[in-house]
Amino acid sequence: MQIPFGEWLPDQPDHKKQGATVATNVYYAANTYKRFPSLVAYSSNTAGSENSTGAGSFRDNSNTVYNFVSTTDNIYQLASGAFTSRKASLTGNADDFWTFTQFGEYVIASNGVDAPQYYLMGTSTNFANLSAIQTAGTVPTFRVSGVVRDFLVTGNITNATNRIQWSGINDITVWSGKQADQQDLPGSGGQVVAITSGEVGYVFRQNQIIRMDYVGGNTVFRLSVISPNRGAMFGRTVCQDNRQIFFYADDGFYQINGDSILPIGVEKVNRFFDLDLNKAYADRICAAVDPFNQLAMWAYPSQDNTTNTTGICDKIIIYNYATKKWSLAKANASTIFSQFVGAFTVELMDIISQNLENINAALDTDYWSGGQMLLGAIDSDYKAAIFSGTANECEVETAEIEPFPGLRANITGVRPIVDATATLTVKARERLADTESETSSVSMRDSGINPVRKSGRYVRANVKVASGTTFTHAQGIDLVASRAGTRWAIKLI
Repeated sequence: MQIPFGEWLPDQPDHKKQGATVATNVYYAANTYKRFPSLVAYSSNTAGSENSTGAGSFRDNSNTVYNFVSTTDNIYQLASGAFTSRKASLTGNADDFWTFTQFGEYVIASNGVDAPQYYLMGTSTNFANLSAIQTAGTVPTFRVSGVVRDFLVTGNITNATNRIQWSGINDITVWSGKQADQQDLPGSGGQVVAITSGEVGYVFRQNQIIRMDYVGGNTVFRLSVISPNRGAMFGRTVCQDNRQIFFYADDGFYQINGDSILPIGVEKVNRFFDLDLNKAYADRICAAVDPFNQLAMWAYPSQDNTTNTTGICDKIIIYNYATKKWSLAKANASTIFSQFVGAFTVELMDIISQNLENINAALDTDYWSGGQMLLGAIDSDYKAAIFSGTANECEVETAEIEPFPGLRANITGVRPIVDATATLTVKARERLADTESETSSVSMRDSGINPVRKSGRYVRANVKVASGTTFTHAQGIDLVASRAGTRWAIKLI
């Protein structure tokens, strides 16, 4: 009988589930788990002394990378491993999160409280009020923005949280004329919390999603409701990789595919996440994508962190949108974001080189020339960090199986199908109503087997790879079991 680890399915019963019971600090690739790297801090200083309220990474036409991180009172630029203030004396609160949007060579920043800011890449030294370059109309104060076709589209306007307003075509200095306009969104969809960018835009309200299609003329944009009763729980729960858009609603995780809203977490992780989320800090959920590994991720404060008083995220739930499989990681971060790798100098590469092999790209490829993105973060010490380390222990646990249906099994050994040295425990029980008993942790011998002594009708194995250990694949286990004096080899891969 062959049973793989399978995808992580915490919402399903442990017994006979078609997947893993535990999958921590790993992500599911093609029929195998791979290590999810731990955070490695690399900046020489911090972005202030409080949680980040937003971050963004951008490239100009010369392929120069610009990274920005916001706090309640400042916007910092991260360059050559150091933070430099680019806008001080801001007035937002900890829940006034900043949105960063690229429009051509401009980076637009807004939090709905302070005046919207602009930074002209290659020219600006500091951020300045967007109104300083307006030539027609009045720049609104807005919380969120995106670029749809050739327009900067803003949303959640002061005193009109259900309003969207867009600039003139291909011109952020014009807010009257050149097809600039605004629209109050009707109904009970709630505030506008996010706007995605692309040829087609999606406006996320708290309880509604609207598609924006450019049609020109006096209409400018055709607005179509594609989700009348479901939106994004918070704006920062929305992330995208080109036309692939992911978000977290109040009833679980979803993906937008054209006009279809696909439930990607139902009967998989939705119930787990709802129970594990520390709802006192739910607005701290922060989503990002790793396009290189095709991962959508949501960092969140969990119930495990009982001393959390600032809303620091301590876990990341991971969705591989290529394999459509989930997993979990542990990491303390105030913000995660998609970061262009072109920002790394040779000196900074030395800082992270201790575990550089965990980034799946050779150093002589275009990956490191600014053409790709990786997952960046501001850690719990408010330093810039990337996921490149091996500091975390990895753990995968099989589903509960019945090796010999109707009969007890004697387990004498387990061989993890992992290309690394692993430790292991076996859990067993006689009835599904019983509490499991568990062996002590046993180490792997030179033969690759972990010797154990355990008996029961229902069994499962927990495999751990120690921190600091690298591996390529974790697929399952070989279980050595016997019944009625007969020795059997049952392979779980």
